[in-house]
Amino acid sequence: MNLHTVSSLSVLRALAIGTAGGALGHVIGIPAPWLAGSLVATIIAVYSNQTLELPDWLRTLAFILLGIQTGTAVNSETLYRAGQWPLSIVCMGVTVGLIVWACMVYYERLRKWNKATAYFSSLPGALSMVILLASTSKADMRRVTISQCVRLFFLIAALPLVIVYISPAPPAFPATPAVASIFEIIILVGVSAAAGLLFERLRVPAGLILGAALASAALGLGDVIHGGAPDSILIPANIILGVMIALRFKGISWPELRISLGDGFAGFAIAMVIAVAGALFTSQIAGLPLALTLLAFAPGGLEAMTIMAFALNLDPAYVAAHQVARYIGLVLLMPAVTSFVLHRNVPAPQPVNVEED
Repeated sequence: MNLHTVSSLSVLRALAIGTAGGALGHVIGIPAPWLAGSLVATIIAVYSNQTLELPDWLRTLAFILLGIQTGTAVNSETLYRAGQWPLSIVCMGVTVGLIVWACMVYYERLRKWNKATAYFSSLPGALSMVILLASTSKADMRRVTISQCVRLFFLIAALPLVIVYISPAPPAFPATPAVASIFEIIILVGVSAAAGLLFERLRVPAGLILGAALASAALGLGDVIHGGAPDSILIPANIILGVMIALRFKGISWPELRISLGDGFAGFAIAMVIAVAGALFTSQIAGLPLALTLLAFAPGGLEAMTIMAFALNLDPAYVAAHQVARYIGLVLLMPAVTSFVLHRNVPAPQPVNVEED
């Protein structure tokens, strides 16, 4: 059996497992079932020694579809509400800073990790940038990688349940109706994909999602299309994203993961307590639903948090705007902050794709 056949079978196996996990989650009725279910099922498969792969083109497709879904949710009412966002984004920035500081204190003083390991394990998101800078420092790369992966796992698995518990019936965000014309769908997907790929080529942070979202929003606001892509495109994007995140656990042995789960969960818990506090404060001063601000303030995962906004019937444009701001802020500021925290010169690397968040 040649390498291409093995690769194809590995991809099909990964997608089948992710789909089965998402379907089971949907039947059980868990929040954000297709994302959380595919994530858990694929992680189980990874530690059952299944050979799983995901080609880059599928990742690209998922991010473009997510960008389209986000952009088509933008309307004139969204633009009106955007006047509340600057204050909210500032509050989120303060919350991110507090999360990094508190997690560093835990890892460095209580767990006795060195400063570099504590710092890079505490950054909420932009994983590829974190790994790139950590690899040039004295950080323990295994601890950094496992802490970041465990944080993201608990975020996806637990956050929907937290939101449903805090706000069992948040104000419903009106779903975008699907476009009626095949021609409009072709225009929507073609223009949005071109914009996303262009943004990525220009190395714009979060380029695939941001470019597709801006293009699809412009098409809708310009009355070129009427509605969005069919809702069914969100399920494949959920499944692919869940599989993609789960595959980050490849190469982390079960004994290593078991030992590190406690530290990873502690970091997640600290980050979530601060995120909830920041979201509650912002909800009060900006007059926004707590479920919405909590999802926007969640520590990491632009694509996952935006998908959850759709699954939980919350405003995806608000969530995406905050997660993009957090991601871009980390990408732009991380080299300078790293230099300050670790007292060394750090070259500014090229911006990286949001898929590594």
